Amino acid sequence: MRIWEQKVRLTATLRADKNDYFSLRLNPRFTAVYSPTQRHNFRVSYQSGYRFPSLFEAFSNVNSGQVKRIGGLRVMSDGVFENSYLRSSIDAFNAAVTASVNANTSATLTPAQKQSLAVEQNKGLLQRNPYTYLRPEQIRSLELGYKAALLPGGRLVLDVDAYYNAYRDFIAQVEAYVPKTPNSDSAAIYLNNRATQSRYRLWTNAQTRVYNYGGSVGLRYELPGGLLAGANATYARLARTESGDGLEDGFNTPRWLLNLSLGHEKLYRRLGGGLSYHWQQHYYSQTFLVSGEVPAYHSLDAQLTYTVPQPQLRLKLGATNVLNHYYTSFLGGPSVGGLYYLALTYTVK
Repeated sequence: MRIWEQKVRLTATLRADKNDYFSLRLNPRFTAVYSPTQRHNFRVSYQSGYRFPSLFEAFSNVNSGQVKRIGGLRVMSDGVFENSYLRSSIDAFNAAVTASVNANTSATLTPAQKQSLAVEQNKGLLQRNPYTYLRPEQIRSLELGYKAALLPGGRLVLDVDAYYNAYRDFIAQVEAYVPKTPNSDSAAIYLNNRATQSRYRLWTNAQTRVYNYGGSVGLRYELPGGLLAGANATYARLARTESGDGLEDGFNTPRWLLNLSLGHEKLYRRLGGGLSYHWQQHYYSQTFLVSGEVPAYHSLDAQLTYTVPQPQLRLKLGATNVLNHYYTSFLGGPSVGGLYYLALTYTVK
């Protein structure tokens, strides 16, 4: 729908999603674009959506020997949530027990008695798992943007956008251990011994408020002679109202990304080419396999193209990471080196 002398375009959509394990979810979206002139466009959008758990989040069943990773649906983890304790509290409890035992200098108590006394003194540190079975993740998102063609002939194009996402029931992981006893009064004794507890990593939903925000700025400039230069920067960040709750959110995204490009379709007669530079900031990565710091890296891509009009042939020679500087984009993955290629394209009319 267009209003205000055709300068404002309004759009509304509604999407419905259904999953065998969850009830029907409705996802509305509203957008508005204001174009005071052909060269300037302002946009705003709001949407609410749901994400059903993925197959791995819902149905995983991986026994790695020390910790069993299981899906968050009741069919996979029935009884675990109700009878488990947060690993973070268990670690704090066992550290306190060790400290109490070492500080006890009584000569009348045996080591076993000292251990039992320390467990009794510190069992209040243990925290029952407050999380439960998986629910769909809900997001409410607001996005603002502006795009303009500047300078004579629109040679400079500017594109800016920013977003804010608020999550309810954000899907994350928690480590929780179950003592191998039905008696809750003796749970502390069992959680003080690794051999008498079952260890789990569970998919669940955050109880705290989770949100992320970010934005990007992009520029494209056409220099005299047809040379195109481009640059864009992207920022993304996850934030939560509470930390230390035992959850691993797995937001494996660097805060800053930068891309630069330079290219021309006809550098010399039928020869074209381009260069692209990519830089990514370091970030902390959390996965079910490994967690740790991913170093920052940068890479350079290049390509040359040669066109033959008759017949319609196009020869492309290029490389990603042309300087062959090895880097790792995520933990547990391979190191990435240069990839070089030669492509021949024939067009049939």
